[in-house]
Amino acid sequence: MKRLKIFQFTLIVLFLIFIFFFLRAVNYEKEYTIDEVLINESFNKENKSYYFTLTYQDITIDYLVESKYKHNRKFIKEIDIVEDEDNFCLIPKGDVLTFIPLCYENGEIIYYKKTKESLKSLLPQKYLDEKKELEDTFKDIKIYNRNYTYFLWNYNGFYYINEDKEEVVELFDKEKYNVPLITYTKDYLLIADYNEEYTFNKFIRLSFKDGKKEELELEQPLYFDCYFPGYQKNILYIVDNKEEVMMKLNVKNGKLEKIKPQLLVDGKWIDTSIKTLISQNKTFTNKSNINYELEDSVLMMNYQGKNNKTIIDNDVTSIIRIKDNLIFYLKKDTLYVFNPLEGSTKLLSYFEWNFNRTNMIYVD
Repeated sequence: MKRLKIFQFTLIVLFLIFIFFFLRAVNYEKEYTIDEVLINESFNKENKSYYFTLTYQDITIDYLVESKYKHNRKFIKEIDIVEDEDNFCLIPKGDVLTFIPLCYENGEIIYYKKTKESLKSLLPQKYLDEKKELEDTFKDIKIYNRNYTYFLWNYNGFYYINEDKEEVVELFDKEKYNVPLITYTKDYLLIADYNEEYTFNKFIRLSFKDGKKEELELEQPLYFDCYFPGYQKNILYIVDNKEEVMMKLNVKNGKLEKIKPQLLVDGKWIDTSIKTLISQNKTFTNKSNINYELEDSVLMMNYQGKNNKTIIDNDVTSIIRIKDNLIFYLKKDTLYVFNPLEGSTKLLSYFEWNFNRTNMIYVD
């Protein structure tokens, strides 16, 4: 009986060891060819992402899928190729991961929905279907999409728009054309009290959830000569340039306390000096699998540590916000959001943004 129990226990341990090694994520790289396309497929367990490079006619296009580790290999089972003169799109197909067309046009990699009509018309219709836009209007703002929450500066307060309502949130006695001390946290928008002139004794907290306005009274005044290096959840970090101190503010209860100078760099806290923060206006950085940049009015995307850049849109005025893998950006008087799987979606239009867009748009 004792030997049987030992044997059973050994089997259980061996089974658990097998399950552990079978289920654990591992980095790997695999190369294979499908339909004249050379594919390099790899998994990075640190980034929790699959990365593909597809090479066709000596042109390499890359693609990344964020996903939990899977035991599959060779995720791409088939590739359709559509061509228009020297331009082409590769359409990978598989049963496990989601793929989109990958296009090369006029010597550049370009997001498939932004290709010229002659090439785009060759793509399957399922990739081209667009969601129906709304046609609402509030205070001369045209609303095309309510999937996000908006605070739009109107010089003495905000227009608040979400999925089911819009309202005016009044803040200050006089019009303010520039309000630099304003920032996000996880759940709120924070703005200094611009009814004051040199120092301020409170922040105004605006909830993205319902637009509710509340005041956070400070135990000590802050100079307007300060900046926000970043936030973590609902803790806002503040550098007071005049007093040469760094502080953190709990935006839920208004508690403000001095801390040692530090920066949050890709998820890790790094000690620094107050002189460095003040002289260089250092800000927090967040590691992301997808990077965006605006270069000569061209919005581009590339994957972390990779060189290939994909053109997302042209004639872009400015980047409004990058949140996770989404980017909100402005083209003249129209706000868009880009999602790597769905492309660009029109959100709002407001004629005023043709003339003034500084500190005007906040979206979550």
